[in-house]
Amino acid sequence: MIISITALITSLLTVRRFSELVSREIKAVERAPERRIEEVVEEGKKAVEAEIKETLEESEVIKISGGFESLGDLATLTGMDSIFLFNLSGLPVDSYNMKEEERVAASLADFILTLRRLGFPADTIILKNGLKALLLTVKKVGDMEVCALMVGKPEVEVDVDEVRELLQAYVSELIKGRGG
Repeated sequence: MIISITALITSLLTVRRFSELVSREIKAVERAPERRIEEVVEEGKKAVEAEIKETLEESEVIKISGGFESLGDLATLTGMDSIFLFNLSGLPVDSYNMKEEERVAASLADFILTLRRLGFPADTIILKNGLKALLLTVKKVGDMEVCALMVGKPEVEVDVDEVRELLQAYVSELIKGRGG
């Protein structure tokens, strides 16, 4: 009987000791995923930062070399869907892929003049929301000021000054063509 009791107590102590070891291992395993989740989150942050850096490198500003013969050519070169030239009297000058030119020209001219009257600079306006709209002053010809509206996808980036120079050259060619 004493041997049985001793064996039972030894068994209980062994089971208890084994339970403590198993409990520690379970707690260690439970803590391990938390550390692993933190490591995964940190790795994810690093991956996102690398992806952002890569995206910024890929989405460099489009550089345009040489001239172009039509607004359609410039739209293709810049990735824009449409280009519209108008004057501040509200009259269309030239367009590519634009509908209702007279109404749009009048609205945009009024918009630019209103901004100027309120004291806001209106030489370059960039809007992004589903589409990217670039509204810029191109050239002053006598008393007439020619402006441009360019519309494209929001991810398209263009060098505004370069586009302005190309449009200025295009407007100059239009005036030469109409004048002579």
